[in-house]
Order: sequence, then structure tokens, then C-alpha cells
Amino acid sequence: MNSATRSSTLAITAAGIAALASHAAADTWNVNMTVDNQFDAYSGTASAAITLQGSGNSWSTVYPFTVTGMTSADYFYVATASDHNGAQGFLGDFTNTTTNQSFNTGSPVWGVFPVGAYLQQIDSSWPSTWPSLLMPTQSQVNQALAFAAANPSVWITPATYSNWDNRVSGNITTWGHRAGIDASSQWIWNNVTGGNPFTPGFNHDEFLIFRVPGVPAPGSFALLGFGGLAICRRRRA
Repeated sequence: MNSATRSSTLAITAAGIAALASHAAADTWNVNMTVDNQFDAYSGTASAAITLQGSGNSWSTVYPFTVTGMTSADYFYVATASDHNGAQGFLGDFTNTTTNQSFNTGSPVWGVFPVGAYLQQIDSSWPSTWPSLLMPTQSQVNQALAFAAANPSVWITPATYSNWDNRVSGNITTWGHRAGIDASSQWIWNNVTGGNPFTPGFNHDEFLIFRVPGVPAPGSFALLGFGGLAICRRRRA
């Protein structure tokens, strides 16, 4: 590698690191969401929900809020409870306004932990079946997240169903169109039936915790990848 190329590579790598550092502590998210029946939303680390960001108990209400200080190492969590009777689901749009990235419900970046399938493993004092309409406390959410951090395979892909989305027309959901949430968002949940997860009358291993990671800026990813590749090549040489 000649000196000009080396200088260029170092400059790009430095720019990538600087870009990561500049946005890492300053990302802001705009959130619009609803859950049938109830939710608490948190930001936190890979193993703990630290800050309560919003709560709701009305599926007909769209809850908007802003989350600040999100980094690529953080997670956004949504803990839910349902009545085990009527239809249940989670719908929302999420935009990192710092990086101009969106990750609506239905995006593959989302995961769900069906806590109800592991209640006794997490805490033997918990009931064997989580009661309907009982929201877990933040402490209980954190017990579950600590268990998940030690057993990462508990995180699975949330269930969707054909045409259960938020289009103004064409969706076949129980809830219809939720104004204030992006039309491309899809209703998501866990599924223990093998059919439509939004069909009334089931306890889908609830309570559930959904999560999505903080997402670095696309430019930073590209620059970091280029710099990392250069470092790997240098080490192999």
C-alpha cells in the first residue's frame, strides 16, 4: 500500500470512528405505537430495562413519545399484557431521526421473548400461568431480561399474519386503520396456535417482551466496515 492510499484509508477509518462517536450518545427516536391490551415501553441495555419511556392501556389510542440518548448498544423494549380473550397485538412505527432510519413493527429487526413459557425457570415464586391483564413490574421485566441475556435463544421472531397491517384499506384486522401509525406497519405478537396469532381466546405465552436494538447510522456502518477490513488485512499481512 503506497503512502497516499494508506493516508486515505486512515482518514476514512478515523472519519468512521468519529461518526460513530458523534451520534452514539445523541440518537433520538420518534415512536408512535399501540398495544391491545396494555404495554410499558423502556429503553435499556442488552440485559436490563432502565428507563420507562411510555405506557398505554387503550388499543384505540396511538401513543406518541420521543426517546433520546439511544446508542447502538441500547435496546428499546415493549412489555405487554393481554386479557387472553379478545384479539391482541402490537403495532407501531419507530424512526431514528438522527440516522433517518425506520424500523416499524413487522421489520425483521424485531424480536419477542415469550416470558410466559419460562415463568418457573425465571422465578419459582411466579405463577405457572401469567394472569390476564396483569402488567409485569419493571423489576419483573428485568428478571426476565437477565434470564434472556443468559439464554439468548429465547428471543424469537414475532408472528405476523397476511393482511394484518395498517393500510387504510385492504387490511382485515380487528382494529382497522390506526391513524398516526405508518401504513406499512404490521401487527405483531407471539403465536402458540400455529394459525392467526390475533385470533381471540388464547394466552400466547404471555407476558411478552418485544425488543429492537439501537441502529447505527448507515454511513458509520460502511466506514467502520471499510476500516475493519483494512485492519484485518494488515493483521494477516
